[in-house]
Amino acid sequence: MNQKHKIEKFIIFLNGSNSHTNVKVFANKQNSSSLTNLNVNEIYIADGGLNHFLRNKISCNKIIWAGDYDSLTEKSKKFLDKNSVRNNMKQERELIVEEISLQKNKDYNDFSFLLELIKKKSKNIPIFIEIFFGLGGRKDHEIANIFEAKRFIKNHVPGGICYFHEGVIISSVNFEVICANKLTFSIFSDEDNASISIKGAKYSGNIILERPSHGLSNSTKGSRILIKPNSSTVLFYF
Repeated sequence: MNQKHKIEKFIIFLNGSNSHTNVKVFANKQNSSSLTNLNVNEIYIADGGLNHFLRNKISCNKIIWAGDYDSLTEKSKKFLDKNSVRNNMKQERELIVEEISLQKNKDYNDFSFLLELIKKKSKNIPIFIEIFFGLGGRKDHEIANIFEAKRFIKNHVPGGICYFHEGVIISSVNFEVICANKLTFSIFSDEDNASISIKGAKYSGNIILERPSHGLSNSTKGSRILIKPNSSTVLFYF
């Protein structure tokens, strides 16, 4: 894929139990952040992801929160009541909190709603979505998050990447992974006989993934690997 333009970055907080990892991800002049050194203007938060946001004392200029309130702690509910722009729209605020109420009985999760908001903002721009607390917790919720991200990246024509901290990268663009120690990983494609280019791993080169299990149990030779999805979306798991 031709990547002429810098990828636009979005940060999302979900309500899983896994926090973050020291593995760094780079994609066309854009790189991943760390939870302890997060410096962004805008953060998207799905429901109980606000609990993690407050617990880790994250700073930003604007929050876009969407949810049905079923996962919020009392502290998070009070935070929304105090800071949401639905209360006193004219007041000058250091932090803008845009609150979007969703129905409890709906046929999609809060994460997929945030992805739709991002889609409207980035129709013609490659994207880098970095997700904190997207894994762990209920396994069905974790799988739903991965499949929603996979669907989004596959259908986003300019291309993009979703990085779930602590284990999953879904990408249709070239990306580089940097880690402190040797890393064991597996890589999959949503197409049969997909061509993937891998550099810096035990099994490197132009590799044809004939079937889902073909990409199991690879490992880095050092601390840096480069992945090029030549024909389809890749799911990278470590």
